[in-house]
Amino acid sequence: MRIHTPFILPMLVTVTFVCQAVAAPVSLPFDRPLKVEEAIEMALANNHDIAMAATELEKARAALKKSEAAFMPTFTLFSEYTAGDAPSAYLFKKIDQRDLPDNLDFNDPGSFTNLETGVMARLNLYRGGQDQLFKQMAAFDLTSAESTVDGVQNEIVSMVIISFFSTLKAGEYVVIAEDSLATVEEQLRIMRIRHKGGSVLRSDILSLEVRAAEARQELVKSRNRHSSAINALTTLVAHEPVENLELDGNCECPVVLPSTYDKAMEIALKARPEMFNAAALVKKARLGQQTAIATYLPSLDLAARYYMDSDNLSYSTSKENYTAGLTFKWDIFTGGTSGQEVIQAKQELHRAISFEQKMRLMVLNELKNAFLNLEDAVERIRVTRTSVEMAKETLSLIKIRYEGGSDSVTRYLDSELAWNRARISMAAAFYDKKIAQSEIARAMGILRTLWNKESL
Repeated sequence: MRIHTPFILPMLVTVTFVCQAVAAPVSLPFDRPLKVEEAIEMALANNHDIAMAATELEKARAALKKSEAAFMPTFTLFSEYTAGDAPSAYLFKKIDQRDLPDNLDFNDPGSFTNLETGVMARLNLYRGGQDQLFKQMAAFDLTSAESTVDGVQNEIVSMVIISFFSTLKAGEYVVIAEDSLATVEEQLRIMRIRHKGGSVLRSDILSLEVRAAEARQELVKSRNRHSSAINALTTLVAHEPVENLELDGNCECPVVLPSTYDKAMEIALKARPEMFNAAALVKKARLGQQTAIATYLPSLDLAARYYMDSDNLSYSTSKENYTAGLTFKWDIFTGGTSGQEVIQAKQELHRAISFEQKMRLMVLNELKNAFLNLEDAVERIRVTRTSVEMAKETLSLIKIRYEGGSDSVTRYLDSELAWNRARISMAAAFYDKKIAQSEIARAMGILRTLWNKESL
């Protein structure tokens, strides 16, 4: 695979890692280079971390629906069969059957059978506001789960971008290693011919052979690093490992990021999913404290029951029965459990507040480091561009002098090595700049919104 060397690519001042949105998930193309947006689309559709976060989101939605059930009545169909000779049960069941015999001996009424069928209904009218608080807490759980999904997507997109450009960088190293080996081998071929003619020392041939062996070793290492980078990328997009994958390094749809750290910080504190999650945890903890206090309050329930009794399944509306009533309960002493629940809820609130403050510092620290890395990469590009030009010119001059016999093979090999190192430094700085730009977007929490083409 051959890739354009980075020092001849245009130095864009804006982010160049997000191109046009793809309408549907894609699979790895093998007939053309893979674009970074295609890799992102595959990861968003197939990555297992995102899929697992999505299941938690669905669970949170179900939990919210479940909390709403507390405001609805419950209905239960029932049927029971009873037999015995207990006087009290005999009297109650026979009366409910509307079939109490005359001249009954209440002390020894005899045995009875009864089949009772009906429906029961129950509705909680008041429980200190706990049901409403539980519903609000479930809503914040849903917000937290949504933020978690957004955060995972933000991280996965960032990892795909980093892996994509790291793979391109590793590919550049392969190209440089191939060029280095080809240059040394060609020079070795020429020197061997000249050695046969007696114009080159054997020591020069040996030095070139050693350098060629080192170049071959470096090429093997570069290819292995490139293969490892490809494997990392295919894992992120949930694809099986492939032998080779060509990437498209030309992304021409720039997205402008804030020019200063302060502007980026304002966006990060509002858009970063982790900040949404931390804020939701604080709000939920406050509700948890109110819920614990509500356990001191009484509860009021409404219950109703409609049923029919018979000893031979001869149900009729003339034998129908119903009961309805209100139940008031107030736990005036529970062994101190309510007080301990309030203490626990208070401590949970303190923990949530500390977590929110910790997340704020983490977000700002990551954003600051991303800006520092970008500044470092930009400065390295400026410096290494000059170094590449100087190393290339130096190598050309020394090569001419070496071939003319006025410079040693050691000087030639040193200049050739300096040229390769300069190219490697330039490739690293070029792709590190792109990675730093993506890290700024990740630290701001907007990578997924950039992917949806939402402008700042």
